[in-house]
Amino acid sequence: MIEYNKQEHNKSIGRPSVLIFYPRKVKRMKPSAYRHNHRPARLLLTAITALAVLVSPSLTASAENTGGREEELLYYTALGDSIPNGYRADDTPELISYPSLIAQDLQAVNHTNTELSQFTKNGLTTEKLNTLYLAPPGKQEALSKADIITLTVGANDLMNEFKKVSREILDTQTSFHTAGEALQALQEGISGNPLLLVDVASAITSWDYDSFEEQWVLAVETIHHFRKDGSQMAVTAIYNPVENAELPGTLNAVVKNLIAKMNEIIYEHAEEYDYQVVDLLSSDIAEHTQSDGLHPDQQGQELIRNLIESSLDMQIVQITDASDEEHSEEAKLVEERIAAEKKAAELKAQKAARERLNQRSILAGGIILLILLAAALISRIKRKKKKEP
Repeated sequence: MIEYNKQEHNKSIGRPSVLIFYPRKVKRMKPSAYRHNHRPARLLLTAITALAVLVSPSLTASAENTGGREEELLYYTALGDSIPNGYRADDTPELISYPSLIAQDLQAVNHTNTELSQFTKNGLTTEKLNTLYLAPPGKQEALSKADIITLTVGANDLMNEFKKVSREILDTQTSFHTAGEALQALQEGISGNPLLLVDVASAITSWDYDSFEEQWVLAVETIHHFRKDGSQMAVTAIYNPVENAELPGTLNAVVKNLIAKMNEIIYEHAEEYDYQVVDLLSSDIAEHTQSDGLHPDQQGQELIRNLIESSLDMQIVQITDASDEEHSEEAKLVEERIAAEKKAAELKAQKAARERLNQRSILAGGIILLILLAAALISRIKRKKKKEP
C-alpha cells in the first residue's frame, strides 16, 4: 500500500504551508497486532468525532469570513531531472529547488494553498520520463489537475550520448561517470592523435537527434493529452553543462552546436503542444553552479525560478474580495520581481531568437571547419612521410 506523505520543505510564509507529496511505503500490521490495537483506535476515533462536532461551527465561520477561499487549492506539477530535484553536491548546504520556490510564490500571489506534486529524479532522461512518470495512471491524474506544469529534462540525454560517442571515438571500454571525464579523455586523445578530429566531425553529423526528438515529442504529447483547459506549461531549454570546463575551442564549439540542435527540437514543438520555452542557454546560470560546475546552487535555482515565472501568468485565482485586494507586502514584492523579470526576459528572448536563426549556419560551419582542419592535418602528415628517407 502506498501512502502520500506530506512534507514541508520550506519555511512558513505566514499562510498555510505548501503541500509537497512524495510516495513512501507503509508497513502493514499483522492481524494479531491489529486486533490488539483495535479498541484504543476505536476510542480515539470516537473522541476525534466528538471534538469535530464541537468545533465545526467555528470552522464554518472561518470559511465564510474568507469567502470560502479556505477550500480553494492550486495544483502545480513539476517534472524533470536532478535540477528540479534539487541535487546537492557533497559540500553544498541545504538547497531549496525551483519547484518549491515557485509553489511558494503561487501561494503568495494568489493568497491560497498550493499543492506541489513533484516527479523528479537524478539522472532522468526523456525516455525514463516517459516510462517512469508519464505512463503510470497516478502521475497522469496529477497532470490532469495541474494549473501549472514545469519540465526540465534533456541534459542527461546529451551527456549520455556524448559519453557513448567518446568511447567509440577513443575505442575504449572506459565507463565515463560524467561528460566532463569524457571530454577530458577526448581532448587528451586528440592531442596524441589529431586525426581523431575526423571521427569527431563524423560523430557530429551522425548524432542521434532523432531518438531524442522521438522521446521528447512522446513526452510533451502525453502531457498535452492529460492537461486540463487553461493550464500553463513551461519547459526549460538545455544549458551548457560543461561551460565552466576549460576546453579547446574546437571541442567547445562541438558541445555548443550539439546543445543548439537539441534546443531547436524543443523550440520547434512549443506551439503545437502549447508550452513556453525558458531560455537557460543564454542566461547566467553557468555563473551560479555548485562545486561540480554543473548543478545550480541556490542562486541558480532562484534564477531558474525567476525565468520560469516570467513566462507564466502567476495570477491564477481572480481576487474579488476587498480584503484580498489589499495584497500583503510579500505578495507585492513577488509581483514586482516577476514583472521586472518578465521585462528582462523579453529582451533576452529577442536576442536568443536572433541567435537561433544563426545556429544552423554555425553548426554547418563548425562541421566544415573540423573537416578542413582534419584534411590539412592528414595532408601535412603525408608530406612529412614523403620527405622521410
